Amino acid sequence: MDAAAVARRMWVRFETYHDVTYFTPEARAATDDLGCLGGWMGYFGTRAAPLGAASPEAVTSAFYNFHPSRVARALPDAWRIGKPDRYLEARLAGADGALRRMLGDGEPRVRRPG
Repeated sequence: MDAAAVARRMWVRFETYHDVTYFTPEARAATDDLGCLGGWMGYFGTRAAPLGAASPEAVTSAFYNFHPSRVARALPDAWRIGKPDRYLEARLAGADGALRRMLGDGEPRVRRPG
């Protein structure tokens, strides 16, 4: 199997987990519970949370494929709503809930923020 085929297979396997972390109803509900206004605020808050309360400029640099104005509209307002640790909790709760729904493993075990 060539490198491109291996890369594609890996992307398909791992992108699924990336998607449930940020783009499911459970993920959106978890960030809405924090008080986020719109999907991008929750997305950037949960994705950037491991960096701490990073500035829009730092996040734009780290996530190079987003227009700076999109990041600046979401941050630092996200950090006014909740500290990064709250976003990490929301990230885990959303992913846990989505995976349990999709895989049929019962009730979420991670406490949702709120």
